[in-house]
Amino acid sequence: MTDQQQTMHEVMSLLAPSMAADGPVHQVATRFVQTYSLTRVDPDFHELFAETVEVWHSFDHETVSLSGGEFAGAMVRMLRATKDMVRGHCDRIWSLTVDHDGFALAATASGELEDDTPVRISRCLLVTVRDGRITRIDEFGDQRQRTPLDEALRAAGRFRS
Repeated sequence: MTDQQQTMHEVMSLLAPSMAADGPVHQVATRFVQTYSLTRVDPDFHELFAETVEVWHSFDHETVSLSGGEFAGAMVRMLRATKDMVRGHCDRIWSLTVDHDGFALAATASGELEDDTPVRISRCLLVTVRDGRITRIDEFGDQRQRTPLDEALRAAGRFRS
């Protein structure tokens, strides 16, 4: 089994127990997770987001309002850039909980940068879904874990803040 197939298997096993209800939040969570893990990038990923999305990071403490479509595009570009920049890239989603008003996702990205700097970035996303669209994402993580990757992405001209 390839790494890609293993990741897809893990993602689907996380979703399977919660898929019984198969409501709109479950559908959004499934499409989001498949794109977030880059196992199956949804060509209509932007449709998962409301016109405006609020985004908060635990290390910024300020909520930013962004165009949902622009944010979706930036997210996919950042995920792909990270995969390209990190040797042995693995982004393991190890917990997913879906509820009637959103979902929580915990993941850890790991690998090495070109200069052999290890990368290990753990984070938790709390995603709010209203009327079948993502309206808010709260990301909890340690900015210090991200610093080496962010610096490498900036140096390569691939960082979008």
